[in-house]
Amino acid sequence: MIDKTDLSALIVGRNCTLSKKDKIGGTVWVPRNYRNLLMTPMDIFNLIDIQRIHHPKLCKFTYASKAIGMKSRIDFFHLAKNLTISVKKTEIYLSIAPDHDAIYLSLSGSCESPRGLGLWKLNNTLLKDEEYVERVRETYSNTVKGLLWELIKMEIRNATIS
Repeated sequence: MIDKTDLSALIVGRNCTLSKKDKIGGTVWVPRNYRNLLMTPMDIFNLIDIQRIHHPKLCKFTYASKAIGMKSRIDFFHLAKNLTISVKKTEIYLSIAPDHDAIYLSLSGSCESPRGLGLWKLNNTLLKDEEYVERVRETYSNTVKGLLWELIKMEIRNATIS
């Protein structure tokens, strides 16, 4: 799926403390397996922590545990580097949640992308066109045959593996 996807406009939301500077109080920060797993796609897809880019010295947190006196920034927007020029604002705001703050990302719209074709609707008069009806029948038949063959191969593969 990733091979067929344009990742130049990728934005990912994350929930995990990524570095030592994103946590104060509580137990000493150490990189955990979950954090390391999250860093891999960041490296592969060349994603950046936009909050850290826009506010490199700001020490704001999105989670607080009053019970243990700990604060951490665990909520992030990571996005493709080429989108940084489209970012108007990124902030951490107070929220109504008792222990979490909200993260905010504002992007500037670009008029470069043309509008799509919109919603497709079948013109019922086509159903009276014999050439069209025959073409739909052929498409349906070919699709069903192809899907059936793929389903059979999948079942054979599953049976073989088990």
